Formats: sequence, C-alpha cells, structure tokens
Amino acid sequence: MDPSQIEAWAFSRSDAAELTGVSSAQIGNFVSKYDLFPGRPKGQGFHISFRLRELMKLAAAQAMVDLSLRPEQAAAALRGIQGPYGAMLHDGWSPLGHGPGTIPFTRDADGRWIAGDSPENVASIHIRAWPIFDDLWPRIRAKILEEGKAEPAPYPGDVEAGIAAFEAEIAKIRAQRWGKEA
Repeated sequence: MDPSQIEAWAFSRSDAAELTGVSSAQIGNFVSKYDLFPGRPKGQGFHISFRLRELMKLAAAQAMVDLSLRPEQAAAALRGIQGPYGAMLHDGWSPLGHGPGTIPFTRDADGRWIAGDSPENVASIHIRAWPIFDDLWPRIRAKILEEGKAEPAPYPGDVEAGIAAFEAEIAKIRAQRWGKEA
C-alpha cells in the first residue's frame, strides 16, 4: 500500500468526532454553517468524509475555540489556508522565530482573525501542527488498522506496510523541518 493511501484514508463524521474530540454537531457547524471546508458539498443528503488533512484542520479549529475564539472566527481564520497538515509538511522555521509547522494568526484592521503575523502585532495566536498530528496520529493509526482488517478493505494493499511507509515519510519530514537526523 502506498503511503498516500494512508494520507487519503476517509473517515465518517462520527469517526472524525471520535478521533478529534470535536462533537459531531460542532463538526456539522464547522462544515455547513461556518464553511471551514469551502468548495465541498454541503447540506442534507451529502455524505462528507474527512481525511488526515481535514481532521487536523478540525482539531486546529477546536484548539482556537479553546483559546476563546468563537467557532465562526476559528473557521474563518482557517478557511482558505493550507491548514496544519500543509504547514507540517511544508513550513520550516519562520523569520519571526516560529517553529516548523506553526501557523500564526492575528487580527486584521477589521478585527477578524487571519493567518499572518509580524513583529508589530500586539496579539497573535499560534497553532502548532506537529503537536496536533502527534495527538491525533495514534487514534487515526488504530482506526486505519481496524478498518484495514474489514472485508472488503476500504483500500487495497497491505495496511501495515502502508502505515510503516507513511510513518517513515513523516519521520523524514520531521527531521528535515527540525534539523535532526531521521
């Protein structure tokens, strides 16, 4: 099994709630009411699934809510950006001293929370992708292993080998981003 199949493994809303700790109702609000995932079909009759990328964005939105942002503010700040998974894979140390995979958010002139930061900003929130991944991955891994044993399996191939290859890629990226050996 290719590691990209692990990255693309799809989970139901109820599984997403279990994996992220975000309630199913709140996930529904993030999807339909606050448009956290623009461009995706919404509304009654549409089945929505969540991949690792979306699970991490849900967890980040909830972290922002836990930091006292309203759900609609968190969704608006995360809407349209690469999100924590993309930051984890692509972002290294920032010139402002943020660690790899950190997404800074600050208020714009209209008071909305937006992705971005500068030394002139009085207040900002930093969402760190690596801890979100490290928190979610053991539960996601266990769920993939469980679902991989189903007949028929949702994805073809050796699930354990796919997970091992995916984890090796993540370890390599982590080492590159943090300047350490894999």
